[in-house]
Order: sequence, then C-alpha cells, then structure tokens
Amino acid sequence: MSIDHIFRAYDIRGIVGEDLTDESINRIGKAFGLFIRNSGHKSVAVGGDIRGTTQSLQKSLIEGITSQGIDVHLVETGPLGLTLFEAFDQKLGASAFVTASHLPPEWNGVKFYWGEGIGFSPRENEEVHRLFSENRFTDATDRGNVVEVKTYDRYVEYLKSKFNFSKRFSIGVDCGNGATSVILPQLYEDLGFQIYSLFDTPDPTFPNRTSEPNEKSLMKFSEFLKDKSVDFGAGFDGDGDRCVFTDETGKVIPSDNAGLIIAEYLVKTTGNPTVIINEECSKVVEDELRQMGADVTRIRVGHSFLSLEAKRLNAVWGIEASGHAVAPDIFLFDDALILPLLMAKALEYHYKPLSELNGRIKQSIRKRFDLKCPDDRKFRVVDELASKFSKEFDNISTLDGVAVTTPEGRVLIRVSNTSPKVRVTIESETEEGFESMEKQFIPIVESAINS
Repeated sequence: MSIDHIFRAYDIRGIVGEDLTDESINRIGKAFGLFIRNSGHKSVAVGGDIRGTTQSLQKSLIEGITSQGIDVHLVETGPLGLTLFEAFDQKLGASAFVTASHLPPEWNGVKFYWGEGIGFSPRENEEVHRLFSENRFTDATDRGNVVEVKTYDRYVEYLKSKFNFSKRFSIGVDCGNGATSVILPQLYEDLGFQIYSLFDTPDPTFPNRTSEPNEKSLMKFSEFLKDKSVDFGAGFDGDGDRCVFTDETGKVIPSDNAGLIIAEYLVKTTGNPTVIINEECSKVVEDELRQMGADVTRIRVGHSFLSLEAKRLNAVWGIEASGHAVAPDIFLFDDALILPLLMAKALEYHYKPLSELNGRIKQSIRKRFDLKCPDDRKFRVVDELASKFSKEFDNISTLDGVAVTTPEGRVLIRVSNTSPKVRVTIESETEEGFESMEKQFIPIVESAINS
C-alpha cells in the first residue's frame, strides 16, 4: 500500500500503525539523513512531543538518520521550540521534530527545519519524499553518534537575555495537556511571571480539550480566568508552535488582532517598519498596520514561508491568522512560548489593558469554510477558480490560491496543505456584505469541487 499521502507541503503526517510504522519512519529518517548529508551538514537536533507513540517513532527515526553518518543531539521531550533552539544555539545543520501538532492522538508525524529555524519548503520536503520513494540507501562508513542533551537551562538564559520587564506580570496559561505542559508553568515562573495554569500535566489522550486552540476549545480556560486577576491568558496547541490569547477577562481575541497589538510595539520601538502577514490575515489588520506606519507585505500561508520571508525582507514581525508568529530579532522559528513575553512587552508599551487595545481595532465579520475535496483534485479546483475569477473581477491576487476583493469585502480560496480540503475565508465589515459574499462564492466553490 502506498503511503505517499503522508508527505505534505510542510511536514509528514499519518495514522500510526497504518501510515507510520517503525519501518516507514526509519526510512524517513534515512531519507532525511541522506538529504542533510548531501546538503553538506553533519549534525541535527531531534526532539518530539508527548504523544504516546512519539518515543517509539523517534527511536526508529534516529536509527535511520544515524545510518547515514549524521550525528544527533537528542533533546528532552517538550515543545517544538526546545528542539529548534538546540539547533539554533549549537549551530547544527537542521532539526527534526516528531509531532502531529493539533491532530487527534492516533496521528503522528515529523517536521523538518534548517538549523537557524526556517522550516523545510515544499520543494525540500518533496526531495525527502523522493529519496524515501527511491529507497536506495547505503549505510555510511561511520555511523552517526547520538548524544542526549539538556536544552532547557540554556533556553531560559537566552530568553532572559532578550527580555526584561518593569513589573511582575500575572498571566494564565492553558497547555491543553500538550507538549508545552512539560515546561510550563515553570518556564514563565523562571522568567518572573505569576502564573495561573490549566491542563498543565502532559497527557497524550488530550482529555480536557482538543489540542487545537480556538474560541470553542478554550471555553473552560475562559471560565477559569474569570475569577483570577491576570493581565492576559495564553492557550497553546499540541506541540507549542501556536498560541491564542485571551484578554484579562478571559475573552478570546483573534490571533491577527493580537499580532497587530504586538506589531505596533515592535515597529515603534525598533524603528523597523517591515511586517509580514499571510494571505489569511484580516484586511482590517492590514489596513491598521499601514495606518500605524508599517510597511506590510502579504505572503503565502505556511510556517516555512513565514520564517523564510521574514529573513529575506528583514522583517521585525511576521503574523499568521492561525496563531503562528515569528520575531526574527529573537529567532526565526515559530516558537509560541515567546509570544506571551512579547505581549507583556506590548502591554508595557501601550500601558492599557488588553481588552481596551483589542476593542480599539475595527471589527469585521470573518469566517472560514472548510469544504471537503480530494487531495488529487483540490489544487486543480483552485487553479480553475483563479482562472475564472481573473476574467470576472478586477481586484484579485493569486499569491496563494485566489483572493478577490469587492466592495462587499474579501474572499480567499486556497487548498489546505495538510488536509483534503479547500478553504474559503470570507471577510466583510457588515453582516449584509458577508451574507452577500457567502451566497455568491460558496456555491461557486462547491460546484467546482463537485464538477
């Protein structure tokens, strides 16, 4: 049975025991190791999240990597940022992290990054896929060594060198029993915060909420915060590369609104106006960034593009609507654990409660519709719609899928790079405009999928 479907644009994901076995993950390790060797590097960091299958898969992955003569720094179990920091701090060639992020417990996978923290591009992941498929591996004469490393203390000291605060902030954290719970709340206490924590015991069954942080999954967290005196709250996903904020009352705020609040602090205090946002970010946020004097560039969706474009454009800040963000002055990778630190600095700068700062941002009505579409059809569907709309509308973008801006609002149609779906995001400043665009565009996309 072919398992080519596990190779996605930005990572590898599959069901353990069906797609991912000791044999297949070992061969993935060989393909990654050979790719790294061919790229001129000799050592990588390897880590993993708290899923019940991670340790076994990680062992098979490492056996494959070392068979190609690549040394491995084995990082303690924890969030993604620890492993990426090991590669960054020790100037290793790359890193591999075993995780399925926010997917259910029966899933797992691998994410690959270059040493400085830029995720493998779709082209680079496809090269690993090609090597895996060809399966022509010769073990290196000198097998790579494995050394277990302790990264946490160096990670804390590095963050202390980057952040200092004028007061002791009080924050709430919801770890969702995921990988962040391995080092939270200890990390923020070590950095001087007062912490109220929820679901902070690692549990691979994710018993209390899904590992996807959103308004619905964070409802218990919002209730938890209502009788606490906090400056804000932060809910994390399963592997710790995304963070969703609440204000001091427990109300969940949109990720790109949070990104806007942090952006103003960074732009005004660093003198660097360059901010990147992905295609899914709100048009309202784009407009407000420009009004504050930011030089805004939209980019394709995907964490690898976020880091890559932040480096290329020398950006001070990069935002994704899903909760990913990068602050290149700290490091290029999307470690969500630094986002509460940046929010605390933003609150120091603005000297206003988060609820008030969020309330100042013009609100729009925005919703994403996930429409099922087979993986072998979804790209063709979006290409056909892009061709159709280019003849019918004046204001369109084909940077990532197709985006159309009309007097009623904006619609973005793009494939999901991790699931068999076409995603339609509609935004309007009025209910009438939103309903008009929904009635206009959703049937067109559904028809294209079903034709």
